[in-house]
Amino acid sequence: MVKPMVQDKGVDHTIDFLKEGYFYFSKRMNEYQEDTVNSRIFGRKLVMLRAGEAADLVRDTTKFKAEKSISELSTNFLKEENGVFYLADIDDHQEKGWFQEAFSAEKREELESIIRQRWEERIEAWKTNPSIDFMMEMEELWVITVCNWLGIPIRANSLQQRTTDIQEFVQLYSKYGLNRLKRNQAKNRLEKWLVFLIRQLRAGRVHVDEEKILYKLSWYEDTSGYILPAKEVVQELLLLIRAFVASSRWVVFSQAALLENPELKERLQGDKGYVNCFIYEVLRYYSVIPFSVAKTKQQFFWKDMFFPNKQLVLFDIYGTNHHPDLWTEPEAFQPDRFLDESAVGTETAPDTAAESITMQLMRVSLSYLLRTDWMMSDQKLHFQGSEVPARPKNGIRLEFYHEDFYEDI
Repeated sequence: MVKPMVQDKGVDHTIDFLKEGYFYFSKRMNEYQEDTVNSRIFGRKLVMLRAGEAADLVRDTTKFKAEKSISELSTNFLKEENGVFYLADIDDHQEKGWFQEAFSAEKREELESIIRQRWEERIEAWKTNPSIDFMMEMEELWVITVCNWLGIPIRANSLQQRTTDIQEFVQLYSKYGLNRLKRNQAKNRLEKWLVFLIRQLRAGRVHVDEEKILYKLSWYEDTSGYILPAKEVVQELLLLIRAFVASSRWVVFSQAALLENPELKERLQGDKGYVNCFIYEVLRYYSVIPFSVAKTKQQFFWKDMFFPNKQLVLFDIYGTNHHPDLWTEPEAFQPDRFLDESAVGTETAPDTAAESITMQLMRVSLSYLLRTDWMMSDQKLHFQGSEVPARPKNGIRLEFYHEDFYEDI
């Protein structure tokens, strides 16, 4: 017997979505006390899903494909770490032919070394210019880091423009719906810059370390023995850049969590085992990427509910990470919830060799956040649901005033 889905009241909920942002989805499902709800936004019918069983469903590539209009939020990027859902980082490139050659434990060590160098430089700069917008500082730091690591030369006089373009490219949604015009303009500038760079490299006019990913990708041969077209190399580079730079948002929210919960800092400094709990709670609580969108490839039944072919489906990552049946006090920031391994069904600490690069970079950056003390002006550190990836609405204005030295985490 076919079970009918709960239907969201009203004809179209575009206005509600624009007002509430991605909080709209979990708010509606909480209202109906259902994890599967039919709705309509921008004139398009969609099914809203959340919770663990729904995550298993949308990860099934035999049933779903990424929605083209927002392909960056593909179900292929959806991951679960200790019951926390977020979009995957660079680890998803493992299926690409050049991945094993370009990435290794040595490359990850190199990445960590680069970001540590950049952090040290920033801390020194803050000593002479202590008033900063922390979010902008992190965005710039991450752009420099990823370019250094990939082997992309970037001049000081162009850093601000490149950072702005990359941030526009990373921002899938901004304020009201898809921020297509600014994003496409930024993407076009990035593509022209990188295509020119690759052609210069191939012509011998630009010299890049042969061990860098830019060099390896520029000369990578496909299965037919031909080097990849410059535009295809650029698309691969942009995937890498987007994945890394989006990770800077996790560091911004790690800082926000420390500022809003100052009592946690001393414990984190003295208890290395608690660091993973803190990072998992940042991933859960802030849910920088709040949802993924896909479309069915075939008709099927799930939990006695019928899904037609080409049905638009939205998996609510934020709603799952704040589900009242899955989490105790889901709207409270409580790293202690991850001390109980049985509460999440997996081990709290992942295998160091296999942990995601996002976790690795969050841990490194947290070690520097714990080294520094800040004074914060009177401001609210809330983020709005109309921004994807999420970010603090007004940035984070800080005054750097002290640096501690202690054993690294």
